[in-house]
Amino acid sequence: MKTFIKINIHHARNGEHYQYHNDVLATINEEFAIQYQLLPLRTTYTALFTEEDNAYKQNQAYAKTKEIEECDRKRDDLFVFVRQTIDSGLYHPVPEKRAAAERLLFALKPYRMANQQPFAENTALVTNMTQDMLGKDYIDDVRLLDLEGPIKLLDEANNEFNTLYGKRSDEKLERYERDNMKAIRPKVDEAFRALTGGIGALYQVNELITHDPVKAEELGGVIDRVNALSRQLQETIARRRPKKGSPEPEPPAPEPENPLAENGGDTETPQAT
Repeated sequence: MKTFIKINIHHARNGEHYQYHNDVLATINEEFAIQYQLLPLRTTYTALFTEEDNAYKQNQAYAKTKEIEECDRKRDDLFVFVRQTIDSGLYHPVPEKRAAAERLLFALKPYRMANQQPFAENTALVTNMTQDMLGKDYIDDVRLLDLEGPIKLLDEANNEFNTLYGKRSDEKLERYERDNMKAIRPKVDEAFRALTGGIGALYQVNELITHDPVKAEELGGVIDRVNALSRQLQETIARRRPKKGSPEPEPPAPEPENPLAENGGDTETPQAT
């Protein structure tokens, strides 16, 4: 029987928290909520997330300085260079390099639009991408396309941006975020729990009593897609470990006493930032 997996979302950075709930709302759309009489729960969730959306976008605008934007542009230029080199490698006349580009294209897929994301998501995606590319599974292909140097430069630029952005957050945004993002996040999480709890209950009733195959597919499909988002966020949080000599990552906003969780699954406790 399917259940929503547990996730300790209080470790998520503001950008990660924002993107997670944005994606969940896209998955549990209004049409689905109306069909299963969950619209009041989704409406509450949507209204609270709208408050988070406003606070988050205001934080992003406040954080933008010329220095930060230049640092972000440097990182994005390196990222685009790596991406375009992999793309062009698909047409390389040397078969071995063409095959390497195909493998790297697969590795790049989850991070392909990282440079178009808000600051926090961009940083997290680039961190994961460079770890993947420089790891044992892909390092030979990276070297075959002469990308080891550029990817290391990208990693350095990403760390440089994270240091600068973290300092800006610490010095200028601490009170603002405490009064806005940190106040709304627990409310959004609670509304999420209520909505997914309703979906989980409907799924269990159908499994145990109704046995409607259409409902099983639709409700189970939503559970699967939300769980996929949860696993992706867990992986991002768990892999965000500061390197030796690197500054600590941006501190997460506080969570209510009960972590974001639904029935089933094992609790994964990523390293706190």
